[in-house]
Amino acid sequence: MNSNFILTILFAISIYFTVFLSLFPDSNLFYVEAQQSTVSDHELHGYFEQMKGHLDASIINVQSNNSALAVAHALHPIEEIVDIINNRLIEANETLTKEFSSKLSEYVQTVRSDNLSKITLQKTELEKLLNDALDQSIPLEKRNHNRDYILNVTAELITIASEEFNEAMFNGQIINLLEYQDGQQFIKRAITLLEESQGFLWDGDKKYFTKLTEMKKVGFKKRS
Repeated sequence: MNSNFILTILFAISIYFTVFLSLFPDSNLFYVEAQQSTVSDHELHGYFEQMKGHLDASIINVQSNNSALAVAHALHPIEEIVDIINNRLIEANETLTKEFSSKLSEYVQTVRSDNLSKITLQKTELEKLLNDALDQSIPLEKRNHNRDYILNVTAELITIASEEFNEAMFNGQIINLLEYQDGQQFIKRAITLLEESQGFLWDGDKKYFTKLTEMKKVGFKKRS
């Protein structure tokens, strides 16, 4: 059995049970949010981060000459996320949904063309749109220097990443590379958020962040 696969499994399990549950021992923290019919702020932020992860994965696969996976990742935000966050986008700015649908559809077609320079340019434009949507949907004062908020967002990413890894692997083997790459990118987005939040995280949080980055370096080495 490839040791890299074993490390990946351990990585996903360790993230969920060590970080998620240790940072949030009070399960009621998420229970109230889960009962709401609308998407909460930290869930919405998590979806934006997932979309960025999908875009990153699409570029990686274009660079690796894997057009099929590149297109699949480009389609994921449309197939899996836009409808879920539609109402929140409309609340913030009713033109956002149309912009997302239009830009994402255009991006898919560009990815199909394998024009890396144009794909990269459109990816940058989509990321700007995502950042603008975040700013319009969730006040900066709620996101800025807010430990609980950031940890909730990263917990969302960690949870979905664990689910992706669970679907992607069987008996230590990757059976679905698409979902495996999703898990990789969601973890990377979580790490990026924690890295950007170092200034206001508690010492205990930083310890888990360090473990995450160390496990990422080993478990994800040269695996895309």
